[in-house]
Amino acid sequence: MDYKIYLKGEDKTDSVKHYQHIGNKYDITFTNGKSYTYSEDNVQIVESALNVKRNNDCFEYIKSLSSAIELKTDSGEIINILENSFKSIKFIEKDSIFCAFLSGNFLDKPADDVGYSPVYPFGFNVSQKKAVERALTSKLSVIEGPPGTGKTQTILNIIANAVMRGESVAVVSNTNSATENVFEKLKKYNVDFIAAPLGNKTNKENFIKSQRSTLPDMSDWKLTSEKFCDLQQLLQARHGELQTKLELKNELSVLKYEVSEYEVEQKYFLQFLANIRSFDESGVLEKPKSSEEALEMWLLCDTYIGSDSNKGIFLFIKNILEKMGIINRKERKIRELLKRYSREQLIVMYQRWFYELKITEIKYRISNITNELNDFDFESKMKEYSDISLSLFRSKLAEKYADKKRKIYALKDLRSDSERFISDYPVILSTTYSLRSSLPGTYDYVIVDESSQVDLCTGALILSCAKSAVIVGDLKQLPNVVDTNTAVKTDAIFEKFDLPESYRYKNHSLLSSIIELFPNITKTLLREHYRCHPKIIEFCNKKFYDDQLIILTEEKSERTPLVVYKTVEGNHARNHINQRQVDVIMDEIIPKHNLNVNDDSIGVVTPYRNQTSVLKNAFKGTGVKADTVDKFQGQEKDTIIISTVDNEITDFADNVNRLNVAVSRAINQLIVVVNAKATKVDSNIGDLIKYIDYNNFSIFDSEVYSVFDYLYKSYAEKRLKFLEKRKRISEYDSENLMYAVITDVITEKQFSRFDVAVHIPLRMIIRDTDKLSAKEKQYVENFFTHVDFLIFDKISKLPCLVVEVDGVSFHTAGSKQAHRDEIKNNIFEKYGIPLIRFRTDGSNERDKLMVVLRSITDGRG
Repeated sequence: MDYKIYLKGEDKTDSVKHYQHIGNKYDITFTNGKSYTYSEDNVQIVESALNVKRNNDCFEYIKSLSSAIELKTDSGEIINILENSFKSIKFIEKDSIFCAFLSGNFLDKPADDVGYSPVYPFGFNVSQKKAVERALTSKLSVIEGPPGTGKTQTILNIIANAVMRGESVAVVSNTNSATENVFEKLKKYNVDFIAAPLGNKTNKENFIKSQRSTLPDMSDWKLTSEKFCDLQQLLQARHGELQTKLELKNELSVLKYEVSEYEVEQKYFLQFLANIRSFDESGVLEKPKSSEEALEMWLLCDTYIGSDSNKGIFLFIKNILEKMGIINRKERKIRELLKRYSREQLIVMYQRWFYELKITEIKYRISNITNELNDFDFESKMKEYSDISLSLFRSKLAEKYADKKRKIYALKDLRSDSERFISDYPVILSTTYSLRSSLPGTYDYVIVDESSQVDLCTGALILSCAKSAVIVGDLKQLPNVVDTNTAVKTDAIFEKFDLPESYRYKNHSLLSSIIELFPNITKTLLREHYRCHPKIIEFCNKKFYDDQLIILTEEKSERTPLVVYKTVEGNHARNHINQRQVDVIMDEIIPKHNLNVNDDSIGVVTPYRNQTSVLKNAFKGTGVKADTVDKFQGQEKDTIIISTVDNEITDFADNVNRLNVAVSRAINQLIVVVNAKATKVDSNIGDLIKYIDYNNFSIFDSEVYSVFDYLYKSYAEKRLKFLEKRKRISEYDSENLMYAVITDVITEKQFSRFDVAVHIPLRMIIRDTDKLSAKEKQYVENFFTHVDFLIFDKISKLPCLVVEVDGVSFHTAGSKQAHRDEIKNNIFEKYGIPLIRFRTDGSNERDKLMVVLRSITDGRG
């Protein structure tokens, strides 16, 4: 169908035989043989988007995919659901979401403002609120929902606001479990009568049988227009204060995490400090009044380390501190201080005091925020806001369903009387592939949940039903699985069309395709996390979400949240079965941790189906659920045990998405079972083991120290502020330029696992000096022998790459500095830490650095 004809706003396409445009009039001949003339104001001719070659090519490609995928009906009939659905599409409007997807061109023109403050009957937080508002004012938006961040709650609030505006909403997912969750929540609030759980044939038949013409008694829900307006105004009045307190709550969560991290790092620092010769702290050495001052004093001591003269140091401190107006009153004491203590002793003392003071300061802020939230009575105020929102929502429903009765529909009515059905049931719940076959037509909103698991072809079909669409999912969790046979078939089809890679079926879910096609699409990340123990989800936060999550869970359980069991080295795995790990789980883990196998609190996950079969047999007759990681997506258990199976970690088991899902299923305890050999390799699972070791304050086998991340990050920030006027982090411009290059490179997605520290002493990197010669050992033990930049792994805090900047004149061949460079090179080579040097007269530093970092990450997710 090339066009549609609307006469006075009514679609008359099927009854028009042909038309002719003459001047400002249309001569129209109908299929019954009659002809009439209309003014052009009363006629609208809408061309199909398929008249454009690119759109038509893409549509034909997707139709070809639908034929190749061969998705059959659940009743066993030989009917290809997708193929039949696409064949029924004859016309696509140019301004539709579906057309945008086919063309790859989408300029999101925000819809009209909501017209009122959105209601949140199901509760909300800062990012959920943002997501709802964006969804209601955009034709196409993406909500990124990491584990435990309240996707369902967000979807429910979108539904409530859309229905209040008289709009229809379809919520779809690949499985029924996600939509069932939405229905159950609606039921909890006694508003499930607005929803029709459809989808496959069984669901439709069950719905038809369960219908009731009588609606719930909504007499108590009715509000006068005056009362309705009063409640809306009350919501607006409460909104600003509640928003402020939500932000405070988020800040409190971040501070609690920070103090926990500082305390762990402080333990490691004190362990390191025990190796430094002790000295008398009494006398003239005064404790700084704040962590800022501790950093300031450390910075001043460290900045002038190039001088071998105490006199030079004193003059430097005297001049600088007088200019800064910091401690000129302490001038006499500084003379005494420099006579009594070495520079090394001073620096480590200020570092120690930094930890003490910083932890005290954060705890003080935590206490203040906690008191402020308690005084505000946050929980009751949030409940009041949700209750008012629910009252407004229910009032609109009482108004909509005022007649108290509605039609009892037969199965055939879903197609023949779909418009009335959607009016009665404005919320349709369905599987992705069944929506179009359940009810014809389009919906004001289509919400696609778990969209990373929705394949490209089915996703396109869903978009054909949408006036506006909200794509909800997480690219960091498992995508839809494309088997080898399907990949080959769909690749062959793709090669026949000239289309961007964003449409290649085997590589893309609906979510990934849309994000690639429309890089500037409205996206909201749900940041607040409510499921896992903080130490469990923090691994996912650091490893997969670039520290963007705000963890609102508390450490309630007395159990150790992170545990590793390392089986003895050996080839225990055969055909993706590791009986040794099963025995460890049954005979050691379960009894030692007093785990109750008779309730449903335990989940055992593994990458492989073969291991799953063995585990299911082992736990037969208990309440323990054992399954593959893929099958566990969307579920959660109080305790999760991960059986990694492999003797040597494979790419399949080590997949970042699979590991993210596995870890984030655990609410209070995560236990990982691995082959001891697997903990020694550089892998994603290896990172998890190192993270667990680090946070349990156990020392894993290593000859190097973890980087004191927070200490040196704070120091770098202070150094930047100190030299802000000169816009440099060092007295050498070359180092400032390299710092800018490094920080720019590690912000790229492929290098997100890295962070950088500045001016780290070798003494703080090398733990065991047994490998060193006497001269090398002396060089390392000089506290002021440092590296210019240390790039380290954010998870394990272990060094990954040393970056040195060599001034041409200072590092000339044969010079004393060149000799020191050679010593440093040999030291890092002995400990397996890569080192790269950049000459100040060189070029392409960024590209060279990226090559080295890629080689380090080679084979990693």
